[in-house]
Amino acid sequence: MTLSLITSLAFVTTAQANADLATTLSVPAGTVVYDDTTVQVTVENIGRKTADGVALVIDLPETHTSPTVHVMGELSAVDSRCALAGTSLECDLGRLTRGASTTVSFDIALPWSAEPLEFEATASTRSRERALGNNADADAASQVYIDAPLSGPHDMEMWHCTGTDLISFYECTLYPSSLSSHFVTFEADGSITFPPFLPPGYSGRWEQDSDDHLWFEYTFDSVVVAVFEGNGVSGSCFEGVTEFPYSSYDMVSGYEVCVK
Repeated sequence: MTLSLITSLAFVTTAQANADLATTLSVPAGTVVYDDTTVQVTVENIGRKTADGVALVIDLPETHTSPTVHVMGELSAVDSRCALAGTSLECDLGRLTRGASTTVSFDIALPWSAEPLEFEATASTRSRERALGNNADADAASQVYIDAPLSGPHDMEMWHCTGTDLISFYECTLYPSSLSSHFVTFEADGSITFPPFLPPGYSGRWEQDSDDHLWFEYTFDSVVVAVFEGNGVSGSCFEGVTEFPYSSYDMVSGYEVCVK
């Protein structure tokens, strides 16, 4: 047997004897908007040696606010081994012996979002590992919205804020001074009427293709100036975003639309 072959076999044997962390992240299917959802991350040492100094970083869904970015949702019941750092949970899991595993969990109330609410978890160890491809895992929430059927006529209160690239009304609530509101009436025939103190020319229409979904548009002098789409977050309120077709600044508004 040549020296190079002996060296190669020794390297393979040593590598196979190392620790090997495998990470699994799980978000329950069908999470109800704004209800607490329990997210679990399991880290298992499937290697042949102890993994020392095991750490876990869980990246949480983020807002599109600027300059400060926040966690998209309200955290609770966080595992005592973890601490929030920015928009990530950093967890000290200590030592995992061969074949041992541990699970970290936390609750998060997820708001309505125009983009997927994604989580990613990555484990690491001070010990040498035989493979790194299984250290990370990711999952996304699949949200369920609340039925809020409308028949009209209904007086509606619209709370909103405006910014660039906003993806939820939740982002507005993080900055209460940015909020403003107005009132309209959803008529039974699907039209929208506006308060008489506004300049003449405003009109609109609304519709529901399902009890948990709302769409409406505002027009001025027959030109579409705002389009909303969102979903039920309670029995009388919807959240979503409003886009402005003729905005030159890519402005978007997060909206909460509630029966007055």
